[in-house]
Amino acid sequence: MPNFAKYRLQFFFAILIFVVSGTFLAIKLAQGYRLDLSSKTFRPTGLLVTTSVPTGAQVFIDGELKTATNNTFSLPPGKYLVEIKKNGFLPWQKELTIEKELVAQADALLFPQVPDLKPLTFHEAENPQFSPDSNKIVYSVPLPQPEAGLWVMDLTDFFFNIGREPRQISQSFPQTKDFGKAECFWSPDSKQILASFNQTNEKYLLDSGQLNSTISLTNVALSWSATAQSWQKETQVRQEAKLKKLPEKMQEILNTEAEKITFSPDGTKVLYLASGSAEIPEKLIPPVLAASTQPESRQLQTRKVYVYDLKEDKNFLIPFTPAIPSPTPKPLRSAKTPSPTPTPFLPDNDSQFTFPRWFPTSRHLYWIEGDKVVACEYDGVNLTPIYAGPFVKPFVFVSPSGNRLVILTKITADEEAKPNLYAVSLR
Repeated sequence: MPNFAKYRLQFFFAILIFVVSGTFLAIKLAQGYRLDLSSKTFRPTGLLVTTSVPTGAQVFIDGELKTATNNTFSLPPGKYLVEIKKNGFLPWQKELTIEKELVAQADALLFPQVPDLKPLTFHEAENPQFSPDSNKIVYSVPLPQPEAGLWVMDLTDFFFNIGREPRQISQSFPQTKDFGKAECFWSPDSKQILASFNQTNEKYLLDSGQLNSTISLTNVALSWSATAQSWQKETQVRQEAKLKKLPEKMQEILNTEAEKITFSPDGTKVLYLASGSAEIPEKLIPPVLAASTQPESRQLQTRKVYVYDLKEDKNFLIPFTPAIPSPTPKPLRSAKTPSPTPTPFLPDNDSQFTFPRWFPTSRHLYWIEGDKVVACEYDGVNLTPIYAGPFVKPFVFVSPSGNRLVILTKITADEEAKPNLYAVSLR
């Protein structure tokens, strides 16, 4: 019988070599290395993670079908054209750079080619306004409709994608108050609505969560200045808290060379319009592994729109052309004419329609371009028309879930038909 005891040392070293070799092989495979049989060496690769909404889309690499989404596979380092396609949806594509031992991500939100329309109101709607928290819309129903007054619609989806019914918050009466003629402004916390009658200089604060009795309403025009200052201060505090999360140099640039500053819902990105020329220095924060490889624009140009990603220290040009503001003529007045009283602070309702807005995903923007509603990713690629049907400009909103677009439109050829709010499915 063979004596195995004298081979114990050899067995020990053999097992040790096997364990070390297996561990080394596992580490290299996890890092993305693959065995190249032609050269009999480990070849460095990178990993590509593909996801899509909806799932089950096809992934093409340089025109060749490779796999389905929600999958991970390795590729040699280099640049690749990644396309994600699914029947019934608009295609997604992006040029990605695969780096050795790093993970790149293709995260595609696919929009339907033929979206469904569903009516949300039936009694005519006018002048809808989005709340600051993006969860509600206030709109007016004009006289002589029986439901005339102001209404609030909650856009939040509940179980089975069913939303709450619109609720009336004020009633219009021909002989007293016609709230259909009032201009509405949301408070910064989205809990109150200011109904302003410019012709009569009347202002009323309404609770957005209930029906406000017309009898109990009080004209707050005389005390409005203090409330306006409070709203302005609250808005500034919210904005300053978000700005403090940015690198100091980026804070300085935004404070001096930018306007229309809007943070993404998750607070990781900031959209802005450059009001002057500036250069964003490199490496404001330590480099991040597997960061976006899309082309940057760190040299700012006046009247260009950008998105700064504060997690990766990347700045991207957005393919949106803002309207050129027309100069406001200064009225001539004599030395005896007193200066006009400064207008108290009011939220800028117009800016929500004339500038890109954030999707709830924080990865997309949307705006009106000609007769279409378009969306693009925060890095400026994949500009996609998401709605090309009839709608009343410029009233377009995306629901908090991102599942639907809310538009003001009339879908009949009847010239006497009145516009209503409709939901356009996006998923």
